[in-house]
Amino acid sequence: MKVNMDSVKSLLKTLFSLSLGLLIIWAMYRNTDMGELWHIIKSANIGVILASLIFGLIGNTIRGLRWELFVNSLGYHPPRASIVYATLGNYAVNFVLPRAGDIWRCGVVSRYDSIPFSKTLETFLVDKMVDIVAGLVIIFISVLLYIDFFASYLRDNPQFTDGLTNMFSSVWIYVILAVVVLIIGLMCTLFRKTSFMEKIYKFFSTLKYDLKLISKMKEKKRIIIYTILVWLCFYLYFYICFYAFDFTKDLGPLAGLIVFAMTNIGISVPVQGGIGPWHFVVISSLLILGVAEKEALAFAGAVFTIQSVWQILYGLFGVIAMPYVKREQKL
Repeated sequence: MKVNMDSVKSLLKTLFSLSLGLLIIWAMYRNTDMGELWHIIKSANIGVILASLIFGLIGNTIRGLRWELFVNSLGYHPPRASIVYATLGNYAVNFVLPRAGDIWRCGVVSRYDSIPFSKTLETFLVDKMVDIVAGLVIIFISVLLYIDFFASYLRDNPQFTDGLTNMFSSVWIYVILAVVVLIIGLMCTLFRKTSFMEKIYKFFSTLKYDLKLISKMKEKKRIIIYTILVWLCFYLYFYICFYAFDFTKDLGPLAGLIVFAMTNIGISVPVQGGIGPWHFVVISSLLILGVAEKEALAFAGAVFTIQSVWQILYGLFGVIAMPYVKREQKL
């Protein structure tokens, strides 16, 4: 019986990242009275959380429309539904394997709409870069508006600064950097004429050309508008949930923005759906804002579970709907 090593590696990677996330959750909830936690969750207005879900769907739909603009700028015009369904499906696949949904999104559009994978990947990377910049802007604005919060957060969670200090004080980080630089130097000199390096050079040459096309696109204002709408929807998706609990409903929109900014840091960790890191940043942020520990645990557990089920449901719809999108028959 043959064993597919790639499948085994993917499975091990999935199990490792999932185990890491579950370990973080266990560490946070291990001393919690689950009966009391459930009582807090039952007292919440679940209808408010359910109402917030529409903003998650709208935000990701608009994100698909923004990606469509980048794809169109390279001369490709797949059906709009195809781009939107692929974007929605992205999130369901991410729950199976961290970041795999990003590759799946590019691959499925390439397959069904006859667009070279390199083109869908390039436009996705540009689209992703826009979101990274937007996320950093939100964090920067949050820091300016509420710098005392971030000072308290770093003081109460010294593992962040300690981790950075330990990383840069270790000799191994510099050894690894030196090896990486050496490998890149060898590939650009001794192995420059190999077929592999020629493919690399060709890819970057094509990427440079396509980025010029994207930079000249006429829909820049729409990109900005879509990006603002995407992040406004995501903010409301999270902040409206504050009104479901008596202990968060009076914290205010600025507090909501602060915790929302922290969630963007949590979901950047390569773990399925942000399981674990998302809980950690939300709980620790609410504690600094004066919410009791058990109440913060209940908020994170309820909101994450409901929103994750919602993302999986509409993501599965996107995956299932992709083959049924009406496409022009090519002669």
